Amino acid sequence: MTRLRWCVALSGWVALVATALPEASPLRVGTTVAFLLVCPGLAATLRGTGHGPRREDGRTAVLAQVVLAGAVSVSLSALVAEALFLVGLFSPVRALLVLAALTSAMVLVPDPRLPERWTSAARHPSAHRRPPAGLDR
Repeated sequence: MTRLRWCVALSGWVALVATALPEASPLRVGTTVAFLLVCPGLAATLRGTGHGPRREDGRTAVLAQVVLAGAVSVSLSALVAEALFLVGLFSPVRALLVLAALTSAMVLVPDPRLPERWTSAARHPSAHRRPPAGLDR
């Protein structure tokens, strides 16, 4: 489990705790807006790929991940808000609670569809190296 995954998993709960601050507090607004704009989408994209962008992927890959995470975050936030409105239970704190739980679940629960090589390669990076040229026959 990478540090990025743990930070994303905890971010929703930090935003939920920030709602205890006074209304219109810059810390409360900044924390919740940052969470709503980035973290649910980042959790969904991390779940789909198995890992985030790597340093060797370059700035373009990081920018693509950020844009995709932002779009998916806004979409997930809208879907959760609409679902809560439809059942008559909408409140900002409930929406944050649902999104925090969803974000944590997407990041922390292993995806059974991912190949085993992605999970084991993170633990044993040398386990899946190709043999040197000439020895692969």
